[in-house]
Amino acid sequence: MTYDCDPTFLADVRRYGKFDVAGCFNCGSCTLSCDLAGDHASFPRRSTRQVLMGLRQAVDQGLDPWICHDCGDCSTTCPRETEPRAAMMTLRRYLTTVYDWTGIASVINRSKAWHIGSLLFVAFVVLLLIVFYHLWAAKMSPADFKNPLPLAHMFPLITYFTWTVILFPFLILLTNAFRMYLLTVHRKEGYPSSLSHWLSEVKTFFLHFFTYKKMADCPTEKGRWLPHLLLGLGCMAMLFIKVFALEWFQTDTLHPLYHPQRWIGYAATVLMIYGAIDIIAGRIGKKREIYKSSDFSDWNFPVLLLATAVSGIVVHICRAAGLELATHYTYAIHLMIAVPMLVVEMAFGKWTHMIYRPLALYFQSLKEKNLQYQPSPEEVSEYVA
Repeated sequence: MTYDCDPTFLADVRRYGKFDVAGCFNCGSCTLSCDLAGDHASFPRRSTRQVLMGLRQAVDQGLDPWICHDCGDCSTTCPRETEPRAAMMTLRRYLTTVYDWTGIASVINRSKAWHIGSLLFVAFVVLLLIVFYHLWAAKMSPADFKNPLPLAHMFPLITYFTWTVILFPFLILLTNAFRMYLLTVHRKEGYPSSLSHWLSEVKTFFLHFFTYKKMADCPTEKGRWLPHLLLGLGCMAMLFIKVFALEWFQTDTLHPLYHPQRWIGYAATVLMIYGAIDIIAGRIGKKREIYKSSDFSDWNFPVLLLATAVSGIVVHICRAAGLELATHYTYAIHLMIAVPMLVVEMAFGKWTHMIYRPLALYFQSLKEKNLQYQPSPEEVSEYVA
């Protein structure tokens, strides 16, 4: 396959972060040091050379940046200290904008001001919706905002609001994932044409989506795998409660301690806090290569996640103590933190890797299996006929 050379490509990539190629003399140490790289995924060297040569189409159609799990071994072994790990992170931000049809990912990943502004804007919209709901639907006057109000007045509207907040960014992410498929796989050489092959290998997607197995396969990052796995399980458990079991929340009094909503919610919250603190502490300490250099997007997601979990605990404590007014105000603050995190980060920010990375591993596995596949004599004769 031939590609056009785009001399502006390197400058475009650098708009999304650090990408140092001036010192690279193509020794290949970065790729040799990586336990996850191979014949079909030769990163970060191949991606670096493609950007340097202006091969925009090759990078857009490639999967290497997502197969990279950000361990930092490449930066540790680079004799020129060009930080290939940071370059791969930059490419992931760039590819996120390539898949996104809305253009929002491009804006927030290029500008810290726009990223912060988008989070604040969504938080402000949430505040306006809360005020509007109480003035219009609950028929309250501004003076009533200092008076306690039973929680029941929020049901069932809060159910529809929560579903919208979660499902809207999720649908955006799914459409972007389909664009990823069109760019990287659809009608590309080397991928199977048989639907049965696609279905038989779909287990690879779910394996990596739920277990982060590749991270566990990396000797350097085995210590990071468990906290990351627990964080993912906590987030998925909390999303499950919000989407499928929100009616458990819709009572004026708390369920008894043995109720599933209580212990599932507590477990999910603990896992989210543990995972977020592990990331934040690692970035503060900067003892590992992965944490030595951090962009704004590396900080805002774990901080928002921790703030969401902690504010949710405060809401729960206020509710358990029977403090109706405090519950309403803390719940409003909780929503102003959680909704921007979901709407912005899940659809356009760093959280997008939860779908792009397992998809890339699924596509890569399909290609490798297809190249190894040897058709039977019956299939050959049928094809010739």
